[in-house]
Amino acid sequence: MKPLVVALLLAFANFVHAQEALDIFDRAVKQFDQRQKALRSWQYYQTLVARQYDDTGSLVGKGWWRALVRPGAEPPIEYVSGSTEGELTLFNKPAEAKSSKKSSGSSQRTIAERELHEESSRPESVAEAVTKYHLRDRYHWQRLPDARTSGEIAYVLRFTPKKNQTQTDGREARFFSLLAGKLWISKRDHSVLKAEAALQAPMPLLWIIARITHLQFVWEVIPNRANPLLRRSHGYSSLTIDLPFKTVRQKHRLTVDKYERRPGKK
Repeated sequence: MKPLVVALLLAFANFVHAQEALDIFDRAVKQFDQRQKALRSWQYYQTLVARQYDDTGSLVGKGWWRALVRPGAEPPIEYVSGSTEGELTLFNKPAEAKSSKKSSGSSQRTIAERELHEESSRPESVAEAVTKYHLRDRYHWQRLPDARTSGEIAYVLRFTPKKNQTQTDGREARFFSLLAGKLWISKRDHSVLKAEAALQAPMPLLWIIARITHLQFVWEVIPNRANPLLRRSHGYSSLTIDLPFKTVRQKHRLTVDKYERRPGKK
């Protein structure tokens, strides 16, 4: 009888901890959407740097793009400058990007342009995305011991995908069904201070002949005691895509900085 009692107590404890983790996650989602609304009076710059490597680890191509982001605007992102050098699969050169703007149906669109074109069909808030992609139910949630990051004490949550998921129609749904990672959420205001995640299995792309075999990223904010709303942030990712007769290996760095008031906003 004792082993059964112990098993029931452990199951109950795991349920309570999972519910605590979900409650913290829900508050973080709500806080994130409130922050995005508060940022509609501001605009900021983000810079993406991409590097590509061959099988020996040698650098074969690089590029950078700078964009102006206006939360809540249409479109929300305006690319202002950029350049590429050498071999950089998945990204077009600036000259190609300019010519593709003349024809919205062109197959030569850059990834950035395609993402903007699809923006209207995406959820308008994080809360809507959580519902649309079933993120609360898609994972096993666990609360880990609190930790300090970005100058604050944070809740630490771990999420791992449940097996045999049925709601995996569409690229984003397939992506989330294979993702596992951790979130660091401020105990002060429930803002997300840090996130890290990685794919747990290869993910097929839109083309049957290509798949992502590795994807890992880390994102974190930089403390700003003067105005927590205007915190800078940076993220790093590594990506491997298998193509016929070729493997693409890239590393990316995304930096968010330089906040300023939007014209006509108070």
